[in-house]
Amino acid sequence: MRRAQNFSQTEMAERIGCSRCAISYWETQLEVMNTKRIKRGVPAHMLEALGYQVLKNYCTPMRARGDGVLDGWRDIQQEALDRAVARENERLATKEAHEASRARVYCSAKTRKGHPCRLKSEPGKRRCKFHGGMSTGPKTAEGKARIAEAQRVRWAAYRAEKLSDMMESSFPAFRKAMPG
Repeated sequence: MRRAQNFSQTEMAERIGCSRCAISYWETQLEVMNTKRIKRGVPAHMLEALGYQVLKNYCTPMRARGDGVLDGWRDIQQEALDRAVARENERLATKEAHEASRARVYCSAKTRKGHPCRLKSEPGKRRCKFHGGMSTGPKTAEGKARIAEAQRVRWAAYRAEKLSDMMESSFPAFRKAMPG
């Protein structure tokens, strides 16, 4: 494809911002690249520079061949094709949803030094194993009540702090009148 548009590997590399070796590597891959491998990175940039667009990995509805020879069978064939396409699209959507639910993001919990945690979260969770990602939560009624009360107290303190900040910023005289 690159040669058909009269680009050298060096020109292609300069155009997409990578090395000539990367272009050579991706051009000499023996296996047929699937869409997962060419959605991002150098292959995606190469295709974009050549004017090609990588589509999502979904099936499109197909039409059964109907030239009037088998009119009665055309509807049956089309229904079968539509069902197959719908099943495949559902399977792919389920697979993508499962992969998204198992994604690992950065924990970003505040550490003791005040910096965000840089560990990856547990699969399907938002926190690492040190900041609650392995926690299954309270199991007993007493534990659930204790957590609920702690959250109520925490939110009440947060709201009171925000209200006092708002009052101080809105009414400077309020700050002088406050004891402490």
